[in-house]
Amino acid sequence: MSFLGRNEGGGPAGGVQFKQTETTATATYHVYGGPSRQAALEFLRGAHVKDELVYNIVETPEGNFGRDLIYLFHEADGKPIELGERPQSQSPTPSSTRCAWCGFFVVPYKVSINDENVGSVGLYLTYDELAGLVQMGGGFHCRACSLLQCAVCIGLARAGGVAREPLCRACGGQLSVQTEVGPVRRAAAPSEPDGEQMVTLPADPMGDELWGMAPLRLPWNIDVARFFGQSALPYLWPQDSRYMAYIGSGERAQTLLRASWINVFLHHPNPEVTLGCLCSAPPDGMLTLGSLADLLASPTAEPRVKEEASRGLWRLSDGLVSYALNVLLSRGVITSGYDTNSVHQALGHLRTACPRERRVWFDEQLARPEDD
Repeated sequence: MSFLGRNEGGGPAGGVQFKQTETTATATYHVYGGPSRQAALEFLRGAHVKDELVYNIVETPEGNFGRDLIYLFHEADGKPIELGERPQSQSPTPSSTRCAWCGFFVVPYKVSINDENVGSVGLYLTYDELAGLVQMGGGFHCRACSLLQCAVCIGLARAGGVAREPLCRACGGQLSVQTEVGPVRRAAAPSEPDGEQMVTLPADPMGDELWGMAPLRLPWNIDVARFFGQSALPYLWPQDSRYMAYIGSGERAQTLLRASWINVFLHHPNPEVTLGCLCSAPPDGMLTLGSLADLLASPTAEPRVKEEASRGLWRLSDGLVSYALNVLLSRGVITSGYDTNSVHQALGHLRTACPRERRVWFDEQLARPEDD
């Protein structure tokens, strides 16, 4: 983390004064000091953050409070306090990356697909998913006038704002979700530890708050059984407010953290760590089956690891096995980015491990052209 000089225009407001700017590999933090929670929140309401991975933080005797592209939040756990206001212009300013009405960056909805499928994939979101674009900083572009508009400015943040399909504020035209479409490129972790016996797992282009959202530095050797025996599992990226807001705290957080660390260990390049996870904390639900599919289709995982992963999958219900197969075979809108040879090898391991009484069902699943 490095410290930069005072921001231009970062003078005191309500007793809040600028202290320093801190930069990391993934984010920028503008840090202020303030006398109270109330003063911090009043300051942050007017300290608009229009860019992703930029944070205004106010340190006070009552705790630290922050603002990012979307929320005002508690810095300690990332818990949202309120949606950040977005002042809106009466006349739109066209941009390819920012909302025409407020100038805030619009976070694209990620749709990672293979080159051969570009142009043949459609994206359809439910009303609940449309409302979720507010929480992720997403938005829409108009099919008629091409204006980019954030979910807040077209009304999805208002109560009842998703009772009907949203329309363009400028021309009333139909809107499409702003997406980021492209081939999947998944970086591999180093195959051996560095001089400190550590390894850095790279960010995954299909990652989220449970796995792959940002790089993660870990020991090369980990006693996985002992790790999961802790009374409280650690957070993966405790300095990231978006991540902390999603995970939260309490029992729900521990459930999500268990799934997160299973996903991490299934991507760990040390086969002993991966085997330890498969034996002591095997994937057992939807939150971890995508990582199990990643392991089965990995071009670098050892055969003994894939064999154990295959046996573990067959211990699960038909529904969960079917879900993992859909990921492995890239059924649906979002493809998984596995190469054909790796998928065939994974299916070979699954066929070998398949119990006799489930082989007919397995063949039927493979014969299905698409999952409903």
